[in-house]
Amino acid sequence: MKNIFYISILFLLATTSCQKVIDLKVDDAEPKMVIEAKYDVIKQEVFVKLSKTISVFSADNYPQINSATVEITDANGVTTLLSNQGDGTYLLENYVPIFGSQYKIRINVAGDIYEASDDLVNVVPLDSLNAEFQEESPFSEEGYVIFMNATDPVGPNFYRAIRKVNGEYKREIRDQFLFDDSFSEGNTQSVPIFTELYQVDDTVSIELISYSKKSYTYFQELQDIASGSGASAAPANPTSNWSKEALGHFTVFGYDTKTIIIKE
Repeated sequence: MKNIFYISILFLLATTSCQKVIDLKVDDAEPKMVIEAKYDVIKQEVFVKLSKTISVFSADNYPQINSATVEITDANGVTTLLSNQGDGTYLLENYVPIFGSQYKIRINVAGDIYEASDDLVNVVPLDSLNAEFQEESPFSEEGYVIFMNATDPVGPNFYRAIRKVNGEYKREIRDQFLFDDSFSEGNTQSVPIFTELYQVDDTVSIELISYSKKSYTYFQELQDIASGSGASAAPANPTSNWSKEALGHFTVFGYDTKTIIIKE
């Protein structure tokens, strides 16, 4: 399917009161498979969502894929089938993890096979959270800064911190906090989260996710693209770990959670 679309864009030239119509030719590429897959080992839940890309000019929703066969295979070669939920999603519950091992997912869509893998690394526990009061300054209001305290294991480690404030997850791009242990290899570290200041009686929960290097790189690219800080001037997709040029990522991860209530 290679359709050619044209847009007529009307430029109003304020200085001359003239109008000029410019035709832009846009190529509409073949639809691609989009696969969002994750294994949350704390919930012991494998979740997969299948869809396809659509034309940039289409008003339709992304097409759901409801006829696939989805299965996950552990390090022992045991394959388990996910249950079709009937809405483009596939689910497996009570799936007990094997840490320090690799998981593979295989998806069959009308004979087309899509495969991906990711490594389940050990979860790095949070030792504690603490809050420090910050005085008002010309650059900031007063409030409390949260510090995450954790002991980084020897070897490369990759993290993402997700916050829940007074029961509400923070999901904006500026709230995403990805970091590695480049400057704290094998040491105890205290990491401040400066994205928000807190007040007395605020309840703050931190989930410290431990990623493989592959997943960390994917989410780092995704964050750079979404925030406009990537190297490319044009929008792009982060590097997928799926075969056959499918978009998306398969992520295997665990996390530790700590909660603090701000007190004077």
